[in-house]
Amino acid sequence: MAKSFLTLPESLMNIDNDPPSNRSLLIYSSQIEDGKKMEEVFSKPGRKIQTTNSISTAKKILERSDCTMLIVAVSGKDCDGIKLLEWTNDTILGIKKVGVAMTESPDIYNKVYKLGADHCFYFDSLVVDRLTIAIEKCHKEDQRWFQRNSNAFQGCSRRINIESNSNSTLLLSGPQGVGKSAIARVIHDSSPRRSGPFVVAECAHYLSATESMDIFRGKETGVKHPLYRNQQGLLAQANGGTLYIHEVCMLPLHVQEVLATVIQRGVFTPQNLTKEIKFTGRIILSTKVNLAEKVRDGDFSEALFHCIHSNVVIVPPLSDCQDDIIPLAECFIKQICAESGIKSPRLTKGAINKLTNHIWTGNVRELFSTISRACYEFRGETLGKDDIVLNEIPKNRESHTRHYRVQRALRQTKGNKAQAAMLLGINRSTLYAWIKAEGIPKDYR
Repeated sequence: MAKSFLTLPESLMNIDNDPPSNRSLLIYSSQIEDGKKMEEVFSKPGRKIQTTNSISTAKKILERSDCTMLIVAVSGKDCDGIKLLEWTNDTILGIKKVGVAMTESPDIYNKVYKLGADHCFYFDSLVVDRLTIAIEKCHKEDQRWFQRNSNAFQGCSRRINIESNSNSTLLLSGPQGVGKSAIARVIHDSSPRRSGPFVVAECAHYLSATESMDIFRGKETGVKHPLYRNQQGLLAQANGGTLYIHEVCMLPLHVQEVLATVIQRGVFTPQNLTKEIKFTGRIILSTKVNLAEKVRDGDFSEALFHCIHSNVVIVPPLSDCQDDIIPLAECFIKQICAESGIKSPRLTKGAINKLTNHIWTGNVRELFSTISRACYEFRGETLGKDDIVLNEIPKNRESHTRHYRVQRALRQTKGNKAQAAMLLGINRSTLYAWIKAEGIPKDYR
């Protein structure tokens, strides 16, 4: 079954347009830890949040009309979260409902929407969205987070500045969690198209190829789908602005072919119309995989690949940007504490050492999540090493080290230093320095 995507109307950015003082949230999750994580995501200055892992407690709160929004964690079609939503349908009226799926499943999404939910998210996408919002705020306050000091990020930083004044189609390439969505937003906000729409195609659902095309080109008037409520296609929505397609490799092949035509000719045809419309927006795409390999395997459109492979910004992993860890952490501390109306704590030497020595397999996203948790739980003037709770290092730790990544790049390029440096997103002099520092033979291939 083909993978498709979740569109901007389902973004965390517009889940709640009411003033915080007018909104009280109830979060239900059978797992206490998941409930705490969702509380972090939905926290907002002045907003009252109650969290429970008890169905009976949740029902009592709802019956007392103590909240205006219900956020429910769901892990299956017959889980307690689904049962709570079913109960509200029969008992509680006039409450906004949000489902948070802990696993990606089209059946769960469809079930949640059929029970009257206004939004449904995959939990990992919430963290991405919240990180994007935080970085966007930093950018608007002239804290240009992408102007980082590490050598590995300098090439990316220069390209971001250049691409802000460009109209050409752009591909952002890099591992999961490096901030590709945030970079796309920063490029849009710095561009001449900033007054136009920024529309996101987020890969989150498994839909049919026909439905995927409908989302891009629009649906016939009168045809409804619970996952797609706007009859206008993404191309029409983004016209004059920016269309950001996250993980483009997950699109069905024939939709990739349509995108290639739009990029080449600058026109698109809405559903059930024969007249072509000029597309005046910009398309930014992202990927965490090697698209050339996908083309060779027949899993990616060769036409689209040739449209986008010449203009690529490679976003390096946080493990290659060690000098950026503490500045980013301090930037996130200021932003998170400002939103919560609390004084920003300073990092102790122990906390700095703990953050610096950690292998950030989840990249900037993991760092943001770690700092968020520390800020919401700290009590004092400083954040110490005991306040920093880190994820356990996975068993495949080696695959995230610089030594392994350099060796892998050299193997893939059969020892070609120029190509290996390009693959790693660094210049050749930096690659030679890494090879020497890691004790890798110069003729390694």
